[in-house]
Amino acid sequence: MSTNNNDLGSALADVTARIDRIPVRPFPRKWLVILGIGYFFAFYDILSLSYTFVSPMVTQLHLTEELLSLSASLTLFGYIVGTYVVSTISDYMGRRLGLITNAIFVAVGTLISAFSVNAIDLLVGRFIVGMGIGAEISIINTYMSEVTPAPLRGKMTQWTYVSGALGFALTPFIALAIIPVNADGWRYLFAIPAIIAVAIIFVRFSMPETPRWLLLKGKEEEAQRVVRDMELFAEKKVGKLPEIPKYLPEKPMEHFPTREILSRKYGPRLAVVATFWFLDYTLAYGFLGFAPLIFVTSGFLFTSAVWYIGLGSFGYIIGAVSMTFIADRWERKFLVIIAIIPAIISVFIFAWALIIHSDILITLGALLASFATAFAVPAYTYTAEIFPTRARATGFALSDGIGHFGGAIVPFIFSAVVVLSASDIVSTGSKFFIILGIAEIIAAFVLLAGPKSTNIRLESLSP
Repeated sequence: MSTNNNDLGSALADVTARIDRIPVRPFPRKWLVILGIGYFFAFYDILSLSYTFVSPMVTQLHLTEELLSLSASLTLFGYIVGTYVVSTISDYMGRRLGLITNAIFVAVGTLISAFSVNAIDLLVGRFIVGMGIGAEISIINTYMSEVTPAPLRGKMTQWTYVSGALGFALTPFIALAIIPVNADGWRYLFAIPAIIAVAIIFVRFSMPETPRWLLLKGKEEEAQRVVRDMELFAEKKVGKLPEIPKYLPEKPMEHFPTREILSRKYGPRLAVVATFWFLDYTLAYGFLGFAPLIFVTSGFLFTSAVWYIGLGSFGYIIGAVSMTFIADRWERKFLVIIAIIPAIISVFIFAWALIIHSDILITLGALLASFATAFAVPAYTYTAEIFPTRARATGFALSDGIGHFGGAIVPFIFSAVVVLSASDIVSTGSKFFIILGIAEIIAAFVLLAGPKSTNIRLESLSP
């Protein structure tokens, strides 16, 4: 069906208003699980890679410190490439296609990594995995923003994250169960996401496209059908729905999505959230990628270090679930700033734990860090909702992708600190953790410059 811009704007306003008036979750709970598995991919993979760094993989594949750092960096560069390329395609060809493509990348990349016989195989696999995971987080948040009523955006996105929290919480124990007892345990650690990804590819075909994207592409009948299904689902739970609110028009796509995001209106928003993510990912990947290596090389047993980090990782579940109750009650950016305070405290505790060689402090630091990571998930919601539907996936991808350069430089920061500390791993580790804490403090102040977004309709926030 073809429409002119006025007809399209009217239809889009009608559909988005009908979604925003729904007072309850307007889709099956299984959608949250299907999307949440993408978070599981992402966070499981980040942690599993760090544990393979202290596994027999290093000697079997003849990996030097430089190659280990390169494998971590290539994962993140793959993330940056994948999140931009697949998300841009998603703005043109649909969110559902993007979700399916991501799962394919994850399946292929993790299988290559699991069957690696040399460093080249591992590096190629890691780059492909990164492509899938990067776009996964971008499109999950885009999808959730477009199918969820404005008053529920934070809460519903937070629930998708619970699966990711499980990935964070379970990975240390999976690593502990298979790496110390099997020389090829690292291969099994890599292969687990591949099995899940293959299964999820087919399940995602069952999910509908988002109504907002369908209308921007002139597919009004299909968009109306999807929205009507959502309304019927909600009516079974609450009866008659509230009145449809005032129409808020939104512009159709007129330019290449990247050009739209770099405009005068959205360019400053991009600068704020990209800088925030750059600094935040410096801390996140610094801790997730190097904490096990730092603790083991400083004298902690592998089993002890992983066990205490694993105990602390239950903070992911606590943080993920607790945020669901307040995600839409307070202003989003202020919630994120409050949430990262425990992360800042945690890395200073890690520095102290190294100096006095304390298992208790490792556990406490891991608990605070994991809680903060899960509690700060509204930052993902915030990044998606401050960009317009016509370029939302691209806006998230650019913000998150640029931000991941912060994670990509972490290995080089670590190497520089090693040189400055004359190879004293305790001094190296403590200085490294302090640098991460300083970066996160700056990130909190940067986010203050962003717009407010909580309970604001997308078409009003990003016309």
